[in-house]
Amino acid sequence: MASAKDFKNRLKSIASVQKITKAMKMVAASKLRLMQRNAELARPMAATMSSFFGNLQVAYPADHAVLFTPISSDKGLCGGVNSNITKLTKKLAAAVSTPAVYCVGEKGKDSFRIHMGKYVVSTASDVSKRLTSFLTASLVAENVLLNPADEYVLVFNRFKSVISQLPASLSIPSYTRLLEASSALDAYEFEGEKDELLLNLLEYYLGVSLYSALLENSTSEQGARMSAMDSASRNASDMLNKLNLEYNKARQAGITQELTEIVSCASAVSE
Repeated sequence: MASAKDFKNRLKSIASVQKITKAMKMVAASKLRLMQRNAELARPMAATMSSFFGNLQVAYPADHAVLFTPISSDKGLCGGVNSNITKLTKKLAAAVSTPAVYCVGEKGKDSFRIHMGKYVVSTASDVSKRLTSFLTASLVAENVLLNPADEYVLVFNRFKSVISQLPASLSIPSYTRLLEASSALDAYEFEGEKDELLLNLLEYYLGVSLYSALLENSTSEQGARMSAMDSASRNASDMLNKLNLEYNKARQAGITQELTEIVSCASAVSE
């Protein structure tokens, strides 16, 4: 059995870790409120744009090129948020003949370079380290459009609650495929050239969708981190309780041994 000193050192170490996990939980909770509020504000615009473009019957050939944009975090300790994105992207890419991957986030970049390295065309880092804004999403959207494809698929975590984040995907057609299905918009009147307006709408649609997806993923990240740190704190408490019992047993055994030695010595001296 370990000595009482060893138990004291372990107790001190676990207590220090518990302080860190509790602090990280509080930080994640404060960030979660801000991220959730911004995500809820962005949902109506994203839903409106998705509804508008969803009415277009865009057709894709069997061997069309697809660019996947998985959105992950730049930091770890957030449960299975990033691994769920990797799994869903791999599943969707397996059904496509010519896939490509544009990674957003450090964790996704590291994972996809291992599992799908030959399909990774570019990456974007340090996106979630800053406060998510529409400007940031627009810059990412411009870089995504630099890679030609017939279909762009965003893969992200949709926030449901602190303990529930569901991986989701959103398909966005390319400008060429959008023009082929633009006859459905003949009932509308356009100011200016229809083709130019559709291009602007598509770029705006991708920017809004990316902005909403980034907010949803950031909210899911903070919620998962809050839940993970709460579990870690509770596990640390359980370990502290068990180690305290072991420490008391070791301490009691040491005291008993010392008393036995004293009694034995006293008996030997008296004899």
